[in-house]
Amino acid sequence: MIGFLRGELGDPPGGWPEPFRTKALSGRAEAKPVAELTAEDEAQLDGSSAQRRAALNRLLFPGPTREFLAHREQYGNTSRLSANQFFYGLRHGDEHRVQLEQGVELLIGLEAISDPDERGMRTVMFLLNGQLRPVQARDRSIESEVVAAEKADRSNPGHVPSPFAGTVAVSVEQGQAVEEGDTVATIEAMKMEAAITAPRTGKVARIAVTTTARVEGGDLLLVIE
Repeated sequence: MIGFLRGELGDPPGGWPEPFRTKALSGRAEAKPVAELTAEDEAQLDGSSAQRRAALNRLLFPGPTREFLAHREQYGNTSRLSANQFFYGLRHGDEHRVQLEQGVELLIGLEAISDPDERGMRTVMFLLNGQLRPVQARDRSIESEVVAAEKADRSNPGHVPSPFAGTVAVSVEQGQAVEEGDTVATIEAMKMEAAITAPRTGKVARIAVTTTARVEGGDLLLVIE
């Protein structure tokens, strides 16, 4: 509300009544300077309805927008979940229906939850359209002395993440020059091996794991600058 009174979201027709506005803002910090729109901002505001909404959210509410994008980056699109499913999750004996689009529906049911391991991770077994699926989940109510691995920043083009859980072997050294597409590590999981390639040309600035290490999906392997 204070930001609104400062004019950060614009002013109502005729302005705010005085002395109400002056008293409300008395002793508070000055309004943030108005930022000029870039050519990209103007193009998005003149674009489609979805582009305009995204641009307005980013420009008017930068903090909540960053949180929203970080949530979507980590968990995907959760807008199809009901409020009950989103806030309370799966319960034993209940079948949850999630409609992705017209005629496409997921049937999800919780089967079992394992005891936590030394990292505080539990294996959650659930049914997805009748097929049993396992997934690893961190129980944040349990303290663990195992140091959490550093996660890659998906917005940083120089971060090389682990694509999935497995045993990774780094094949480059710190300071080594690499070309985009060069193999910088290999990862093995379920008796299958895959190459991990450099996303850009540069030098290996830092290696975030030991030469051979067990990693989870999204863990930072190395940084290329």
